[in-house]
Amino acid sequence: MLIITLLISLLFFIQETSFNDLKEIKKFLNDNLSGKLYHSINKFKKKDKPIISIVISTFNGEIYLKPAVRSIQNQNFLNIEIIIVDDGSLDNSVKIINELMKEDPRIKLIKNYINRGTLYTKTKGVLNAKGKYVMTLDHDNLYANKKAFVTLYNEAEKYNLDLLGFSSIIARFENKNLTIKKYLNFCNTTIIKLHNITNRFFVNNYEHIRTYLYMFFIKTDIFINSINKLGNEFINRNIDAHDDTILIFILSKNALTLKHIKKILYITLKWPKQYGKSLTFQQKIKYSFRESKNCFSFLTYFEVLLLFTENNHEDKKIAEYSFLDWLTGNLMCLNKTNIKNDILRISNLYLKNEYISKNAKNEILLYLNKSHVINSNK
Repeated sequence: MLIITLLISLLFFIQETSFNDLKEIKKFLNDNLSGKLYHSINKFKKKDKPIISIVISTFNGEIYLKPAVRSIQNQNFLNIEIIIVDDGSLDNSVKIINELMKEDPRIKLIKNYINRGTLYTKTKGVLNAKGKYVMTLDHDNLYANKKAFVTLYNEAEKYNLDLLGFSSIIARFENKNLTIKKYLNFCNTTIIKLHNITNRFFVNNYEHIRTYLYMFFIKTDIFINSINKLGNEFINRNIDAHDDTILIFILSKNALTLKHIKKILYITLKWPKQYGKSLTFQQKIKYSFRESKNCFSFLTYFEVLLLFTENNHEDKKIAEYSFLDWLTGNLMCLNKTNIKNDILRISNLYLKNEYISKNAKNEILLYLNKSHVINSNK
């Protein structure tokens, strides 16, 4: 089945993407990596009312930031703002951002003086956005071509879209050469009215449609309203995993229209190891701390699903289907005393919910007893 799926994906890739498209993408990528600017710096003018806001969340991104920003500056669409939110970096990221701000008045820096996690950092950037539309860019990735913003703006305006999804590629360095390794695509090009089908579309099909936040062009007011609905209690948690899924899920609850287009507009870039620097002892501690938070991040995702799905049988099933799989697949989390209380709290949400089957509840209870989560918290 997997082989058939890969063959279909490859065939689709060949049909939808010409050699010239890939050649253009590769040139744009190489130009940005080399620091080339397509426009004169004099063209970069700060706008009181930018049309598009691009939010970059960064943590220790000194190696990657300049190419990422270049891929924005090299767009044909210039009426933008670039909001970079630094999440307590320990390297020279802030220094590099300040240098970029000197050449481009459209760039704005927001600093978290302590590490707050990607969920908080991305939402902080969006809440400061002035454009009609907003996008997020991971600091180590790039946009795929200079027409990306024009394409997205025209499509969103034509159909009055709240959410506009697009395609991306994964590129990696092999022997100092760039190769396209994988193609990710949204297969649906029709406009979807997001009423009642919201959860089934976004959550059940998460792995199939690759719902990463960076692959959406979003109306800013819809995004801000969604953040407000999620609430500070979730936003202020230090979340570094599943933040995209949480935000897209909440967006889908608040948006009315969605469309996907079969255009490659984003590059996930796999950098070679030699581009990285040796981490200091303090940075290793910080990375270790961030890694230990993943258990908590995943539990927050399940909690959001349970609390924000509609009260009907099908929607609650969506929240049910993956929790036990997560518990059995993340045994290391059960060894963390501070996580066990959270596991119990989320489990209780499942056990008290009338829409979740008795069999599922019994399985969860059995597993919690076997793993001593319940006993250790009495």
